[in-house]
Amino acid sequence: MEYRQETQLLTNSDCYRAGKTIRPTGIMVHSTGVAQPDPQVFIKSWNQPDKDACVHAVVSRDKVIQTLPWTMRGWHAGKGEKGSANNTHISFECCEPAGHTYQGGTMVGYDVKKNEAYFQAIYENAVALCAHLCRQFGLDPTKPGVVICHAEGNQLGIASNHADVLHWWPKHGVTMDDFRAAVRAAMEEENDVTQEQFNAMMAEYLKQAGNATPASWSQQARTWAEKAGIIAGGEGKGERYGSFATREEIVQMLWRLSQQK
Repeated sequence: MEYRQETQLLTNSDCYRAGKTIRPTGIMVHSTGVAQPDPQVFIKSWNQPDKDACVHAVVSRDKVIQTLPWTMRGWHAGKGEKGSANNTHISFECCEPAGHTYQGGTMVGYDVKKNEAYFQAIYENAVALCAHLCRQFGLDPTKPGVVICHAEGNQLGIASNHADVLHWWPKHGVTMDDFRAAVRAAMEEENDVTQEQFNAMMAEYLKQAGNATPASWSQQARTWAEKAGIIAGGEGKGERYGSFATREEIVQMLWRLSQQK
């Protein structure tokens, strides 16, 4: 599963300037809690001093924008002990669509049918991002406490009292268990490379390696081998010094060497 990603680091934020790092053991999913689909609104707001919120990425309908290095400590789970997920979890915010308001933490005027396509785009980007991060940091999304939302973090005692994303996603028939299963499926899907795909990737790698410029330290030996006719090139594409030699090619070179007088 692919997604489009950009990077706009929040270099002016106090969180970024603090420069604290973490060893990620999980991922926490948030939503912005305001009807605003434009990620730049949040990025501009957070990318300045004296802001006490800072996440690692913002997920919009058409892309993911990374806002902190993945191993930098973010400010997304709250303060004190109730915000200990800041020390362990990568975080990202999902932008909510326009057209609704909030009353006591509840969405008011949210049109599920109208926003279904928007939600699916956000959801697919969130799944793809989580799958990528789980692979990068060796995380199992199905293990307890690894891939969670803010509301679940609060239930575990590692995040402040927020309802996201359980106030929104279930309106579209999606639970966090569904999300975790989708992340696992995406990880398995990307690991499932066909023989045909592998062969194509290997052929491209060998082509690039064969056309690479050889190192200067082998110049004398290469000149000797070429003049002696031991190395005779490879199908008009040079001597392929950066590529592998097959046993067939090795015995051919040895035979040429043995014919020298």
